[in-house]
Amino acid sequence: MLIPLLNRAPKAGHSLVAIGSIFALLQFARAVDPALSGLQTTIQKVYQEHSNAVVRVKVATEKQTGSGEPKVVLRVFSGFFISDKGQVLTSYMPPSETTRVWIEQNGISYLADILGADARTNIALLQIINLPKSFDFIELVENKTPQSVGSFAFAITSPLDFDPTPKFGLVTGFESHFAEVEFPFTYTRLSIPIGPAEGGSPAFDADNELIGIVMATLPEVNSSYIIPTKALSRITNQLKEYQKVRYGVIPIAFEEKADSYNQSKRVLIKSIVPGSPADRSGLRPKDILLSLDDTPADSLNEVRNQIFIKNPGDFILFKVKRDDKELEFAILLEPQEDHIQSTDTQGVSK
Repeated sequence: MLIPLLNRAPKAGHSLVAIGSIFALLQFARAVDPALSGLQTTIQKVYQEHSNAVVRVKVATEKQTGSGEPKVVLRVFSGFFISDKGQVLTSYMPPSETTRVWIEQNGISYLADILGADARTNIALLQIINLPKSFDFIELVENKTPQSVGSFAFAITSPLDFDPTPKFGLVTGFESHFAEVEFPFTYTRLSIPIGPAEGGSPAFDADNELIGIVMATLPEVNSSYIIPTKALSRITNQLKEYQKVRYGVIPIAFEEKADSYNQSKRVLIKSIVPGSPADRSGLRPKDILLSLDDTPADSLNEVRNQIFIKNPGDFILFKVKRDDKELEFAILLEPQEDHIQSTDTQGVSK
């Protein structure tokens, strides 16, 4: 756009305006050029340091056709090494239906076993049987500082049969639900569109550190969701130890509402499953939730995060406000498999 403007002679009476506009554009170009150069350098650095850890994952699953005949379906994902022992994180695959799993790196295939899988978070952990001679791995930094909206984000994907491919965008939001779908914790939304076989890709920040794994796409807004590293670390540890993720359930439905003066939001107890430990504890609907284990409960996002990091059988200290009193209650986190879901209350509700 600059060249046509510079070659166009200003008309009489508009010369000062035109010259001023040209000067402003030149100043803008000088300011933008170093910034673009810095962005390019960051993208190249992220790619060069981590592309050798990214692999293509192929999964053969057996399903029954309408006539009852078995049919083998091939699915393709991205994935990445997380240890020098050859463990790979990727997208979910049903262990009971999977007949063969392998990864591809630099055109060579390596067989893998499923160490654990979790359908709810769409994550699987693999163990490569015969390791490549050379590969890098990406460390899970559990205490990684959270990003802010507007921060740069980068991904390395393995789309279809292409080599590892860099992408970049921005951190655009943090949600623990999308439409009617509730997440077990807060996911990070990125303005990085994800296509076929790109689920399971690692995402990084401008400091070249892992910020999560791509687990869902939002094609309507050219975006994707990632599981942040803190939650991803817990999921990975549970898959290693139990081959699944152990979820705890609080049989309470929460809701987020504006306060009486419409100045801020607050979290309230909407309903409690009758007869549950939470019901017997003394908590009541319409109690205002102040904190969980002394962490402020400022939003449903924070409530879900605090519940997710606890283990089934743990107690969570609820501090609530009822009328003008502040009260505390210790609530048991029930194992998900032991909890009978009601029709209107399922753990933490929207």
